[in-house]
Amino acid sequence: MYKKIYLFLFVIFLSCTSDYSVYERKGFAKINYNKKIISPLPKSTLLKVTNIKNKKSVVVTTNDISKNLGPRIITLPDNIFQELKLNKNLPLIHIQTLRKNKVFIAKKTEIYEQEKRVDKKVVIEKINIMNLANDKKSKDSIYLNFGPFYNKIYANQLYKILKLRFNNKKLVFKDYQDKNYTISIGPLKNLTEFDKIYLKLGKIGLIGFDIKIQ
Repeated sequence: MYKKIYLFLFVIFLSCTSDYSVYERKGFAKINYNKKIISPLPKSTLLKVTNIKNKKSVVVTTNDISKNLGPRIITLPDNIFQELKLNKNLPLIHIQTLRKNKVFIAKKTEIYEQEKRVDKKVVIEKINIMNLANDKKSKDSIYLNFGPFYNKIYANQLYKILKLRFNNKKLVFKDYQDKNYTISIGPLKNLTEFDKIYLKLGKIGLIGFDIKIQ
């Protein structure tokens, strides 16, 4: 009898705690000069936005919803671009939904006297500072990776499909290792090239790729 009661309570507990699922996605941001944060998610969604290159992140609340962002996954105000130090040419980000009762905001860190004296002891020969806001030219390129696949036959089929779809067949290449088969598209030099490839992939239902900047 007691076992049945415990089992019943356990099922109820799981049903109460498992109705929240995390939404995560990697892609490119777009500047919104109206200072609105727009995403495919409902209005007032709490999001953690991370610059993948430098790991800087901010927590934001969306102002509006749009299902027509296309290859962009979110629009962000210019001040958030600057805070995250996003490269405006290739603003690659990761977004993740948060629960309001799970957000933790750290208090301002205290700097002790020992730490204040560290800069006087360390010898620095040269410092190079790069202003990302003024970095108009990007040497990085975009790569879209499919896989890795365990089955080589499946990877080969996907490779043939992509080769047939693109005029520039040199864009599509293989990265094959034993039981770790990856198909890649690239290099794409800018977001205009990415948009065109994204549209072509969308027409054949192949948008489940991983984006990398190299």
